[in-house]
Amino acid sequence: MYQNFHYAVDAQHPFKPLYQGTFEETVTVGGKTRRYLVYIPEGARPSTAGVFILPENGKTADDLWRDSWWRMIADTEETKEKLILFFLEPQGGKWNVKEPYGDPNGDVAYINAVYLAGTQRFKFCVHESKFYLTGCREGGVLANMAAMYQPAVWAGVVSVGGAAVAEAYRKAAAADFCINLDGFEDETHRLGIKKGEIPMPAWIIDDPSYPQGADNGVADYWRAACGITEPGRQTEPDVMTYVRTQEVPYAPNQEKEAFRVCTSAIADASEAYANPLLRRIWKSFLYRQRRWMSGPGGDLRVTKDPVADLGMEYHYEEIGGWMREWYVYVPKQIKANLEKQVPLVFAMHGYTCSGEIYAGNSEWYKVADKHGFIVVHPSATPGQMLCANQACDPDNVPLPAWNFMHNAPDGPDELQFFRTMLEKTCAAHAIDRSRVYATGHSHGSVMTQVLAMAMTDVFAAAAPCSGILFQMPDMNIRALPEIVCRKDVQIPIWMFGGEQEAWLLPSVPTTENETGDSLRIWRGINHIAPEMPEDFTTGWTVHGRWHDLTYGREDGAPMVNFTWVDYMPHATMTEMSFRIWEEFFSKFARVDGKVRYLQK
Repeated sequence: MYQNFHYAVDAQHPFKPLYQGTFEETVTVGGKTRRYLVYIPEGARPSTAGVFILPENGKTADDLWRDSWWRMIADTEETKEKLILFFLEPQGGKWNVKEPYGDPNGDVAYINAVYLAGTQRFKFCVHESKFYLTGCREGGVLANMAAMYQPAVWAGVVSVGGAAVAEAYRKAAAADFCINLDGFEDETHRLGIKKGEIPMPAWIIDDPSYPQGADNGVADYWRAACGITEPGRQTEPDVMTYVRTQEVPYAPNQEKEAFRVCTSAIADASEAYANPLLRRIWKSFLYRQRRWMSGPGGDLRVTKDPVADLGMEYHYEEIGGWMREWYVYVPKQIKANLEKQVPLVFAMHGYTCSGEIYAGNSEWYKVADKHGFIVVHPSATPGQMLCANQACDPDNVPLPAWNFMHNAPDGPDELQFFRTMLEKTCAAHAIDRSRVYATGHSHGSVMTQVLAMAMTDVFAAAAPCSGILFQMPDMNIRALPEIVCRKDVQIPIWMFGGEQEAWLLPSVPTTENETGDSLRIWRGINHIAPEMPEDFTTGWTVHGRWHDLTYGREDGAPMVNFTWVDYMPHATMTEMSFRIWEEFFSKFARVDGKVRYLQK
């Protein structure tokens, strides 16, 4: 499943991008070939941000690439967010700002086509939570039009001197059902969500010297989409900010502070591609929120850098000949009482991602703050997944993937990595070794189950999300020598799956599918007889989106659990992290090698 078959990865510089520089690309729209440029800065990491930049009429992608400051911003970004830039251009030098809504051959279709190309991972990887739009003058109009047409895939839009979207277009977009709900294709309008109901962080910058591009209702459109009814406040001398104050629909997975619309009127802002504003556009606005996949339409939350914003410890050290990366989050109450032993959670990201991504996606730090434990977010090293599905392609550039099958040539030893992280964390902090837990998403969920089977003596419980015991030839972890010879030791398990990820795992277990067989295997490991139930139709509890199935032992301990979540794509979310701790991890300890149930 994981191999460096096509490309070699430097063990001393594993995150160095394979491709750097500028690349000319094309898409076909309406039978016509249209071009754009992609800029990959030196040091760009996997799963970074992607900014789509649309110039005014009469300018090309080359003009924008040469004259704007965007490349400088990408090159000098001080965090690990060395953003990927997409420079688009109008056909024949002129954007069609009056094109009808839904034109399959128009400029919005061109932007959508470039977006779809940008989701591929053949030269780079933009994380799905970090796609942004910005444009100048007529390009700003098209940026807003594209955001209105596909609101669930963009995490923010900024227009400079260009917010005059036709009223008919705005009305048509607002009334149209949103099919693409960020990983959930609602083709039957099951949820009945309109595009005008999808929140969009937006900054509308008018240029009084260019009155023909003045806002004609676009800011109001985005405020309505964000559910903002309160007056704005002056947050900077030239910025009025409007933020939602009512509770958001899917708390805690969304943060109302990210439901933000700003307006400005800045003289000559659209001159010279708004260069004096570009750093502010990126750092003060676009970067400040991400649209995480999980809820319908995505979950908007404020961006928090693990180190700069959350104060996490950052480690980048050589282990087993490979430079390895991990983040450690220590809540303030633990720092105030360093002698008290506390639990430890290892939380692993999925394919293409990193510890930084999973820290923001899962928000385990919020759970740790509430309940007082330490979280470790490790990063996998890049490799290739030699299979094809919605999540991966054999032709992808090397992207972070866990080497649990040991089939990456000269690849890292993951068990050595985790044992080393454990010992280093225990040496630096007072860890209760009876209460160490593992969880992870997707490829990280398989890594979680490898740890649960191969290092059972270490972990008190495990919670793999969007992952079962896959038994494809290249991912049969039960064939690993360290698992074949494992001792007969029990470990509580809680597996999760989304209704919308049937391409990977069946959301409802049966006696004939992999999900049911995974439950059989874990029931056997935990001595629950019979291993395979006669059927899986009984024993369910349903509350909201959650469908829970639990199998307990004699003392009531929930040893084998499975949950599938309504209309959830291949994703994780904050609420899941809270449930895993509060309803599961907090109930178990491993004492003298045996699982102790702490609370009935």
